[in-house]
Amino acid sequence: MKVHKDPPFIFAPLVLILNVILIIISSFAGYSFLVFLFFLILSFALFSRIYLNIQHTKISWSVKKYHEASSIDEAVTCYIDIRNDSVLPLYRLKMNIETRSDHDLVFTSIDGESSMYSLSLDLPAKSQKTIPVVLKGKGRGNHRLSNLEFILGDPLSLRAYRMEYGEDELPSFKVLPRIGKIHDLKLKSMLQGYKQTTYSLFLDETSIIGTKEYENESFRHIHWLATAKENKLLAKKYQKVHGDIYSIFLNMVGAGQFHLRKDMEELIEYTVSVCLYLIKEGCKVELWINYATEQHDVLRLRNDLDRTQLRKLAETLAVIDPNGRFFSTDRFYQLSLKAKDSKSLGLVIGTPPEPTRREQLLHIKR
Repeated sequence: MKVHKDPPFIFAPLVLILNVILIIISSFAGYSFLVFLFFLILSFALFSRIYLNIQHTKISWSVKKYHEASSIDEAVTCYIDIRNDSVLPLYRLKMNIETRSDHDLVFTSIDGESSMYSLSLDLPAKSQKTIPVVLKGKGRGNHRLSNLEFILGDPLSLRAYRMEYGEDELPSFKVLPRIGKIHDLKLKSMLQGYKQTTYSLFLDETSIIGTKEYENESFRHIHWLATAKENKLLAKKYQKVHGDIYSIFLNMVGAGQFHLRKDMEELIEYTVSVCLYLIKEGCKVELWINYATEQHDVLRLRNDLDRTQLRKLAETLAVIDPNGRFFSTDRFYQLSLKAKDSKSLGLVIGTPPEPTRREQLLHIKR
């Protein structure tokens, strides 16, 4: 905490010294009114200084969060407890909070959205007040409040102290990527009726258990007898096999010269949606992300994910920093394909590898 003391001109040290000198001169000259006036100024300055020096150390605060993470555009409420531990009351205490950017985190109220929040309150002696504050994430990431300050004035409104708390002392708010609906018919048809295989998507077909609406599958999956009978295109419906394993490769680095793709956020949101869809289908998922860890390895989430662990995946994708360390496209696939589960089917989201490395990989999002 930093305390900024900005006294008015009349309470500046040189002015107060001059005030003492004038009191002495006026007392010897017999100007009792001037003596009283200068002494009153000196008394006010002394009272203001003592009051603020004591009171500013008696202010404490804490933030309570009941949600560890939220999604983009989801409003969450946190509670700020402000306590006065002094035997004296606090008057017109002003609290200012600021976020780093209105593209990351904003405060919401009936007046709209803003990156700043201000409030004035009085605190009786030995009391506490709880202030509800509603925030909304505008972009994924681990966002912190950039500044929190209290402005404390004396009861005579002559002087004020500003207590400023830096970013390291303030709480963070994790905002997860959006989870959208999957409209990719290729992904749906791929999961409908095919066993896991390390050779092809279209080997190991299981028994036909019925028909379903045609979803742009291969023509050999059309149930021609049922199509002729119903006079509309119907496809074969196969028995689902649970326990399939998929390796998802998220590559936000463009081909050629090293650069991040402009649709980076869209790719991250699509990845979360795909993982959710696969996990709901009973599949196991391992995720490879073109992002360097602190140990300079490729960021990987192993295939032990289930519905309860989906949040871990979303939280990992939430904290990917565009200013972090990334691998080149060729290096990323070189490292990840070598270590991926040998039984899994690879799904590529983003920039694909070179054609020589695309065997057993399905590019589902360009």
